[in-house]
Formats: sequence, C-alpha cells, structure tokens
Amino acid sequence: MGFRNWLNRLLAKPDSPDTVLFYDFNVKSVAHIPRGELSPGAIKVQIQGMDGLVWVLPAQLQPRPVRHEPFDDDIRDYLRQIQTTFAEHRDLTLAEWEDGFRRDANPKREIAVWLHAANVYVQFAADEPSKDRRLDVYRCILACMTTGPDAVWSVLKPQALERAAAHRVVDCFYGKGA
Repeated sequence: MGFRNWLNRLLAKPDSPDTVLFYDFNVKSVAHIPRGELSPGAIKVQIQGMDGLVWVLPAQLQPRPVRHEPFDDDIRDYLRQIQTTFAEHRDLTLAEWEDGFRRDANPKREIAVWLHAANVYVQFAADEPSKDRRLDVYRCILACMTTGPDAVWSVLKPQALERAAAHRVVDCFYGKGA
C-alpha cells in the first residue's frame, strides 16, 4: 500500500449524510464523493487490507477463486429456482450460477439471500405485464442486496416504478410492513 493510500485511509471519514467513501480500482485510491454522485448499481464492499466498507462499481471487481466443491443435486434445485426467477434480467446458465456461488466465502448464506430475493421478485413481478416495471423490481432487489437499508436509496433510481411501489419492494425485502 503506497503513501497516498495510507494517507487517504487515515483522513477518510465514515459515510456521512452528504458524502461516501468510494474506491476506484483504476487509481487504487479512496475518495470522498457526494452521495448523490454514486452511480446506480454501485455497491458497498470490504476491500482486502482496508478497514470498513467502501463503495465500488461492480464492473471493476475481479472474480474470487473457486473455494468450494461442486454442489449436490439438492442445492442445484435451489440454484435452478434462482436461475429461472431471474433469467429475464441475468442470463446465466446453471453452471455459471453454481460457479459464482462456489466462489463465495459462505455460499449457503448467499444462496439463501438469493432465494429470498427470488421470493420477493415473484411477489412483485410475477403478474407484472410491463418489462420495464419488472426490471425496476429487479433493480430494487439488487440495491437491497448490495447496500443496506440505510443506503439503498443512494443508488436506487427507479425508472418505470413510481417511488411508492419501489418502497414496497424495498420494505418487503427487509421484512418491513409485511
């Protein structure tokens, strides 16, 4: 870690109502940026060797190595359910879903989160005729999965769903107002 990174970490403040810590992999540096400048889809992650969580752009992340053996058929049934539910928005084969979960530190926990997300998605999108509204439901769920209840609206910008409908999806994901 260079002097600049050390200095940035030393001077960095936790997320405030107005600014957030953003890590740019291209320059390998943390910066405070206005919360309103977070790109839709930005996520909070732990960077190895850094204290606390920082915001990043998912496209800049590199896949982790495979950590776990192939799953048995019972687990693959859950993966098929996830794959089928999100096929419209995330065009991955069953093998690609499994590969991703095998790279997670805790794949069973991550699969459980995705199953919960699938249940929420089906509740709000199963009978929705509008592809754009289904996409917004998916975006709401991804924002919930990659941020947290305190930060979801920093990166969630629904386009086809009205804000009240998006709030219902977010609340359902977090078990509020059920």
